[in-house]
Amino acid sequence: MPYNLNEISEKLNGILVGDGNVVITGVGSINSAMKGEIAFVTVQNLNKLDACNASALIVPETPSKEFKVPVIKVKNPRLDFIQLINMFSEKTKSSGVISSKAIEPSATLGYNVQIDEFTVVKENVSIGDHTIISAHSFIGKNVTIGMNCLIHPNVTILNDTFIGDNVIVHSGAVIGADGFGFEWDGHKQVKIPHIGNVIISDDVEIGANTAIDRGTIDSTIIGKGTKMDNLIQIGHNVQIGEHCIIAGTSAIGGSSNIGNRVILAAGSAVINNITIGDNCVVLAKTNVSKNLPENSVVSGYIARPHKIHLQQSAALSRLPKTIKKLNEKLDELSRTKAGAK
Repeated sequence: MPYNLNEISEKLNGILVGDGNVVITGVGSINSAMKGEIAFVTVQNLNKLDACNASALIVPETPSKEFKVPVIKVKNPRLDFIQLINMFSEKTKSSGVISSKAIEPSATLGYNVQIDEFTVVKENVSIGDHTIISAHSFIGKNVTIGMNCLIHPNVTILNDTFIGDNVIVHSGAVIGADGFGFEWDGHKQVKIPHIGNVIISDDVEIGANTAIDRGTIDSTIIGKGTKMDNLIQIGHNVQIGEHCIIAGTSAIGGSSNIGNRVILAAGSAVINNITIGDNCVVLAKTNVSKNLPENSVVSGYIARPHKIHLQQSAALSRLPKTIKKLNEKLDELSRTKAGAK
């Protein structure tokens, strides 16, 4: 559905500069936007506008730069551009069609639920209104899935899992597998039974091929609004707070406790039984082996305060030159000493 700039500006509560009657039919990036589309600009990419063919721009409030096309000034162009994408994109909505033939009679389905072909729904499952379960997924016994959820194809949700409202689970994810727990009896590894479950709170997103293990006895818990990338491992009994960001290939060992609004960058690892406080940032490829107080920023193979890591890295990079200078100085002193004799 097309919108003119007056309508878009009103929806974004922005300040329109230029012709408000320009019609916008879609969104694009600075590099690829065509005539009829709108793109967004940040302070960092203002220098890329010369080659931009967009008919209008979303820009920060602050720049005094003159633009060759109409602009809408907003506080946060990236955030408002998300709203624009949603305006121009077709939202995934439940069709209300039940295509699967493998649904147990004891399952409770809400209003307008969609369950696609070859999905298996086991005993005593509850699925909330407007939720979509895509093809080839497996929903185990006693699972609860809330309203407005989107379960993509080939997702496995095992027994006793609880999923709140507005949750997105991408393809290949496995929720509720046994945790990795064994005890040596002197002859062999004895498997520890895992009889807990997984609790996924509202507004969580779980990336493709991510695995979240069930608790040993208690629950593995993912807090409200947390967003998880692809290929993530969450061990048994882990508790993750609200509104965290966990990037791809990260791993959290069993029984660790992650606070609210924590960021784990790509490839980071947290060993077992670690506590990470609120608002911490763990940078990419960092190995967290000790508890972190709130508001920490850490990096390095063994996590340490980020400023110290940068100082050590800088010192290490200067080491060859420093050694060379020291050797030259030692040679000079040796020659001076030899000449004095």
